[in-house]
Amino acid sequence: MAKKIFDGINQGELEKLLDCMKATKRTYKSGEIIITYSGQIERTGIISGGEAQVIKYDIDGNKTILERLSGGDMFGRLFTYFSNDGDISVICTRSCEVIFIDLKDITKRCENACTYHSVFIENLLEILSDRSITQSVRIDILSQRTLRKKLLFYFELESKRQGKRSFTLPFSLSSLADYLCVDRSAMLREMKNLRDSGIIHSHSRQIQLLNMNNA
Repeated sequence: MAKKIFDGINQGELEKLLDCMKATKRTYKSGEIIITYSGQIERTGIISGGEAQVIKYDIDGNKTILERLSGGDMFGRLFTYFSNDGDISVICTRSCEVIFIDLKDITKRCENACTYHSVFIENLLEILSDRSITQSVRIDILSQRTLRKKLLFYFELESKRQGKRSFTLPFSLSSLADYLCVDRSAMLREMKNLRDSGIIHSHSRQIQLLNMNNA
């Protein structure tokens, strides 16, 4: 299971830690922009409840989902994005609460040498390492040469992540197309071809991998 930033820190310690780091909290409604990756960003955000997505819109208005964020996930200064051909923003997709901490307050030496501050930094380093792996996997998905290979590669990854051959997609089919950077109609046609070939069974967000040898 992926490491979360507050793992190993109890509620009492968390309150002291956030106070030490001068953290602030803000709530957002679905559809609201939390931050936009333009200019210098000094704050790191932590999703403490709800969900958000990192979304890129290119100059033609095409949408790409770069990352999904839920409880304990981080974005902002330490997890930045850059684009030459569009805008990248973190957008709330399900009412969420966000904790903001300035970078200087994360990296400064804790005067009290609190053990939970050390746990926080250890978690952060592990998350940064996991993020590098996640980005490498995303590159592997997008580098697949055909739409069919992109779908099957992603389905196999999600099947392994959830530990079963029958699983639920973590987002809608429209969002899946945005995540894979493909046309939704073309993706739905390819999924029908996969069903007709007996490779998968699917209904809405439910996917079952059948005979991958025929892929």
